[in-house]
Amino acid sequence: MSNAKTLRPVVAVPRTASVFESAVESFSPRRNGDSRRRAFPHFLVAPIKYEKNYSYPLLVWLHDSSSNEAELFDVAPQISSRNYVAVAPRGLAASRSDLVCSRSNDGRLVVEKTRQTAYYDWPETEEGVSEAENLVFHSIDQALAKFNVHRRRVFLLGRGTGGTMALRVALRNPREFAGVVSIDGAFPTLERQPLRDWRSARDLPILMTTGLGSSAIPQLTPKQLRLFHTAGLTVVIRQYNERPDEPNAAETRMKKILLDVNRWTMERALNPQAPISEMFQAR
Repeated sequence: MSNAKTLRPVVAVPRTASVFESAVESFSPRRNGDSRRRAFPHFLVAPIKYEKNYSYPLLVWLHDSSSNEAELFDVAPQISSRNYVAVAPRGLAASRSDLVCSRSNDGRLVVEKTRQTAYYDWPETEEGVSEAENLVFHSIDQALAKFNVHRRRVFLLGRGTGGTMALRVALRNPREFAGVVSIDGAFPTLERQPLRDWRSARDLPILMTTGLGSSAIPQLTPKQLRLFHTAGLTVVIRQYNERPDEPNAAETRMKKILLDVNRWTMERALNPQAPISEMFQAR
């Protein structure tokens, strides 16, 4: 296990107030070859006391399937309220069927109707991955246009299904990101070759979190760990366990994760060439 270097989180001289922007904007797609203009919902957040003469690292956040782009308002201040510019695109529209049931006089469950519930997610279809990739790079373009962002210090982060998609997009474009963080996201399935550019992916810093205490937290398998080793990936794996006896265990665990995400990203933003080794750390 390597010893992680702890850095002070403040990297900019404060000056103005926090800026929160909800935007639905039209512009030319970066990745699509056609000339159609499109709109996409996203939130763009500037740090507290934004200093226009400082080139900030950028966080691109992909929300979980049970949430939307507004999740950024919760996670960004917990990572750091002054270290980064941050942006979050909305996932792709989806729907699921929920059964509405009632209990009959004899105690049996009776299905009354099926209700369609809309939500936003990051499907791992070929079309879904391509669209997610577009949204990520559209979001980066918006941040670059409005704030002083260091283009070589862009980090892609996600939680749950957003963490899985963050890994997939970053592994498809490893030279575009200073690092990728997957919080409780499963490693992408191998069906669409997430490691097709494995030589370049070796230089991509990856942070993945796992843990015990909740069935919602995916576990890394020995096969996946062997894959990381065989491909020569630079992966930091940190384990944060939920304690059932602790009040608000899930929230407490997430706060610890986001604090460490800040340290991990700032270490790589300030010293991109720092050597990284595989790490397993119980919390």
